[in-house]
Amino acid sequence: MKYIYALAIALVIVSQSARAEGYDQVARLRELKTNLAEAKTQVEEAKWLIELGYFYLLKPGETKEDLLLARYYCHSVAKLNYKLHSDLVSGDIFLLDSHIEKESGNKAVAIQKVNAAIRQFRKAKSPDREGAALMELRHYYHWDGPGMDQRIDIVKLAVNRFAAAGDKIHEANAHLELGDLYQLKGKPAEAISSLRKAITLYRASKYEALQSVYNLIGHIYTVSGDLNNGLTYGHLAVKVLEERHDTSLVAATTYNRLGVTYARLERFETALEFLQKGLSYAIKNQWDDGTVEILGNIIDTSIKMGGKMNAQISYLEKLLQKHSGSMTLFVKKEIEEDLRVFFLKSRNAPKAYYYLNKCLAYEPEGNITFNANLYRDAVEYYLLVGNAKMAQGYLDKYTALKDKTSDLSILKNYYYVSYRTDSVSGKFKNAFLNHLSYKAYSDSLNLLRSKDELKVLAARYDLEKKDAEIKLKSENIKLLEKDIATQGELLNRSNTTRNVTIVAFLISFLLLFSLFSRWKIVKKYSHSIAQKNSYLEQLVKEKEWLIREVHHRVKNNLQMIVSLIDSQASYLNNGEFDAVMDSKHRIEAMSLIHQKLYLTENVTTVNMQVYIKELVMYLRDSFGSMHHIAFVTDVDEICLDVSHAIPMGLLLNEAITNCIKYAFPDSRNGKIDVTFKYRVGKQVMLMIKDNGIGLPPDFDASQVQSLGMSLMHGLATEVSGTLQIDGSNGTTVTLVFDLPNVNWISGRPPKIEYTTV
Repeated sequence: MKYIYALAIALVIVSQSARAEGYDQVARLRELKTNLAEAKTQVEEAKWLIELGYFYLLKPGETKEDLLLARYYCHSVAKLNYKLHSDLVSGDIFLLDSHIEKESGNKAVAIQKVNAAIRQFRKAKSPDREGAALMELRHYYHWDGPGMDQRIDIVKLAVNRFAAAGDKIHEANAHLELGDLYQLKGKPAEAISSLRKAITLYRASKYEALQSVYNLIGHIYTVSGDLNNGLTYGHLAVKVLEERHDTSLVAATTYNRLGVTYARLERFETALEFLQKGLSYAIKNQWDDGTVEILGNIIDTSIKMGGKMNAQISYLEKLLQKHSGSMTLFVKKEIEEDLRVFFLKSRNAPKAYYYLNKCLAYEPEGNITFNANLYRDAVEYYLLVGNAKMAQGYLDKYTALKDKTSDLSILKNYYYVSYRTDSVSGKFKNAFLNHLSYKAYSDSLNLLRSKDELKVLAARYDLEKKDAEIKLKSENIKLLEKDIATQGELLNRSNTTRNVTIVAFLISFLLLFSLFSRWKIVKKYSHSIAQKNSYLEQLVKEKEWLIREVHHRVKNNLQMIVSLIDSQASYLNNGEFDAVMDSKHRIEAMSLIHQKLYLTENVTTVNMQVYIKELVMYLRDSFGSMHHIAFVTDVDEICLDVSHAIPMGLLLNEAITNCIKYAFPDSRNGKIDVTFKYRVGKQVMLMIKDNGIGLPPDFDASQVQSLGMSLMHGLATEVSGTLQIDGSNGTTVTLVFDLPNVNWISGRPPKIEYTTV
């Protein structure tokens, strides 16, 4: 039955083609004749005449009149080609004519015509049509016989022609055929290689109906003993056919093969599930050979199940009864034979007798193998029921038949039942001689089976070797592609370098010419520009000197105001004195900024680390003996412009002054922390914190109307900052604001300075 699978594939292709052409034949004929009438050139006219010829040739329900019409259109296009002299059209004519001769029963003439078509297509340099003609030629060389090698060679040539034409779908179809032929010939490695090429080509063409290919690959792996790969590809085939709702013969073969694989793995229940599915599709498609094959597999699997087999046999008997009217005689005979064998092996005499009599009705038309097995089982049955006379009668028929065959299996079975019959009849000498013959034939069959097993092992080794070679070739291809890519890249680089060099030379030449022209102009104006640059440098120096002088004079004016305040303060009472001194401190804070501006090279920004340190020292000294208060500064090296530095200085002055005056009554010991740190992004934070008595619980900064508090809020607003005052654990004044530019003076981390009095 190994050729059943190849036949199934051929039948599927035919059935799919029939469905593809299954629309209204009358409409199709009308369309073809309209196209012929409207043909604008003789080439188009030839095309539609050929199409009409194939229409009548392939028309369902073919009649003699259809064949005559096909021949008429073939002759019509031949007459037209006398004017065209086209090798391509000539090839089409020969190919159509070969089909007509084949349908007419003229095989030899048909082969001559298709070979002539191949020559014409080759002459016309049309590899795709040459490939199609070769695939037609292959049909004349059957896969079951001496024509196998020729068929393989023809399909190989077709693969080459389709590849030359870039026709991936037909090339893949040819590889699929080649894979099937190789597996029939017992060359699994070559078969797998061809089928994998088919998969690659189908995928490259976006063709997804790959169930037939997966099915065949899985079958080859199973036959070769690689059951894991057999299952993998079998399930891939099932997945695709279920996705595509395929109920054709491919479904029958796919489920059957997957069931066989599971049976080999001794997973009998799963095997029967798939086998029954395959059987239903085989019956649905009226596939007699497949139905018989699958039934045989079901019975073999049922026998291996032991106690669980009765349900399966009952299923087969019901199936036989249900489809008895629609089954062909061949299928019915095969099922009854399988059931006869099963019931005889299970020693169910009534059932065995029933099916034995059913099968005896087919004896006159039976071939040697069928009748030999029938006589064997008849002898076995009558020995089972103790009727040696009837057993001897069927043994005599078996004796007459065995001389007509050299089949070792038939001869082995003959001598076995002869040995048993003679033993029951008391003919012990004959029984002994027959037993010796039985053992001799058994040994011969075992030797053949061993050779077959060795062939399977060799096939599996070839498959593994082929897989390893494919893997190695794949790696070598990747390396070669990498080398090609590298060489291409080097070539591209070389071309790029050459082009860049040429362009660079041209640009250099133009640039030199331009530079020479510019040199003359530059030479003319260089002296004037040098004088202007010297003048501008002098202006910049004078501007910087003026700015520094302005800051110096502002600082001196502020110091004069401070001196006047000091002179006036001696004539004031305590309350007025404190107010005046607060103003003095504010002026000193601003004066110190101007001092920093004119004493440094940078006249636009103030280094806040130095400024804050000096301001803190000034305020400490201004209040006299402050030995009970420690001052701690933690300031990053940040530079601020005047618009931010003066509000910062005034706010620092207010906050620190308040801490000194109010945080530590009765000269208690304490500490004032001054922090100015860089935060996330462009944000900086100023914090003045003491560990003194803090603020009253009901203190609300927004409700306080003092000058100092108003001043701090105003200063915070001036720098677009957020001011927070917390008096819960000492007093903490925090100002957070963003700057357009925050510049670190040093790459080193800022230092924490401790100043303690």
